Amino acid sequence: MRNWATRIGAALIAALLATPVFATPPQVIHVEDQLFARNADTLFLLRRITDNHGLHFVQQTDTLLIARSLSGGDDQAFHGVSRVIDYGPDGAPRVETLPLAAPANPYDVFADFGAWPVHVPDFWETADIALDATGFRVTAWGSGEERIYALSLDELTRRVTETLQAGRDALPLHRVGGGGAGPDPYDPGLFDISRDCIPGRFTTLFHAPGDPALAQLVCEEPELGQTVRLWMLLPRL
Repeated sequence: MRNWATRIGAALIAALLATPVFATPPQVIHVEDQLFARNADTLFLLRRITDNHGLHFVQQTDTLLIARSLSGGDDQAFHGVSRVIDYGPDGAPRVETLPLAAPANPYDVFADFGAWPVHVPDFWETADIALDATGFRVTAWGSGEERIYALSLDELTRRVTETLQAGRDALPLHRVGGGGAGPDPYDPGLFDISRDCIPGRFTTLFHAPGDPALAQLVCEEPELGQTVRLWMLLPRL
């Protein structure tokens, strides 16, 4: 029994050592937008970009403040808020804060632009949400009326690609360790929206006549597992 147990133990250790957890991981980047504030004509988002640099215990977190037109749906400005690298418990130092030329304070938008907070809804509105080859479409009901909000697939793809690329341009790639060579893995055109994405949460703003709806787009790339969670503005038809 002792020899059998010894052989099993050795086999288990060998199997564990052969699994991907001990191998160098791929460089994986995740992007997530959070609703933050709005005023009469602009939506303000906070974007968090995390990057493991192809290392097990390293995570860089970049934060951006994005100003987006409520009427046109396009991004108007990107401002870096912070860039922080966590090197893990054995790092020396544990944390590095990368300098920014003019870091933005997101809370300044309340006084500077007359904005007020926008929160993720605590409940699901009654709506049918569809994402397919025709595009992103939401049919909502409330106050005795039907409201339809939609973007074509081509327009949705354009907005996703442009906002991801502009965010990367605002805070370009910073190399660390295993991420020190090769092409930038951040690819704004990586996702096939009709294949890799699903609808997330949805809410309407109701703060002004003609306000668009807010619908979350959740995407995962099948090869590396890179993900994005973006809030999209859907105009009312």
